[in-house]
Amino acid sequence: VESPQLHCILNSNNVACSFAVGAGFLAFLSCLAFLVLDTQETRIAGTRFRTAFQLLDFVLAVLWVIVWFMGFCFLTNQWQHSPPKEFLLGSSSAQAAIAFTFFSIPAWAGPQPNPSPDLPSPSQPSARPFLPTDIPGLLGFPGPPKR
Repeated sequence: VESPQLHCILNSNNVACSFAVGAGFLAFLSCLAFLVLDTQETRIAGTRFRTAFQLLDFVLAVLWVIVWFMGFCFLTNQWQHSPPKEFLLGSSSAQAAIAFTFFSIPAWAGPQPNPSPDLPSPSQPSARPFLPTDIPGLLGFPGPPKR
């Protein structure tokens, strides 16, 4: 049962409102899945599986760039066609959703550089496990010995 008081602020288009929530939720789940796979990467023995994993990661990132770009265009279009004075409450939420879709594009498209030369590269696993104490100066620990 729909309430007469609940309306999507984006041109009263429920697809526009549910798109942002659905895409964000699916992107979050894919990030969690790849986070779990990244933690298990050192245990993956086959190079073919690692190559397939990296290719899947790349393809998924390209797919999310396309989805967020199309979402940005769609939400912006619906916001442009919304009556200006009909919905006063919730306009900042719509603007935040549009801004989120815009800033998601470079977040998914940009390369993921290694944050520090002192940290191990994800593509070059080390012989020993990485520990938080390996970060120089973290919580007063001196860090790993220099070789």
